[in-house]
Amino acid sequence: MEIAEIITLWWLAALFALFGILILIGKGDWLISGYNTASAEKRAQYNIRRLRLVMGITCLAMGVVMLLAPIVKYEMFILVTTLPIVIPALILSNTWAKN
Repeated sequence: MEIAEIITLWWLAALFALFGILILIGKGDWLISGYNTASAEKRAQYNIRRLRLVMGITCLAMGVVMLLAPIVKYEMFILVTTLPIVIPALILSNTWAKN
């Protein structure tokens, strides 16, 4: 892996970590796709605290994946680790985070 790829992955890791922290502290609701454009009626269907928890942890986990990718040096690492993170996040955000 070239140095430019490593730097790019580290920048992405930093962005994911920043977004995850913003969401977890309640200042990043505008980062939650779909929720930020939903009507007030649709927003009322979700427990925002649970949705923040799911999305914040997902962002932090993705940041860890991006941080570890250059260290592991396995070509499919990002794909293999992203799917087990994103699929449960989608399920939890549409079940557990609803009122």
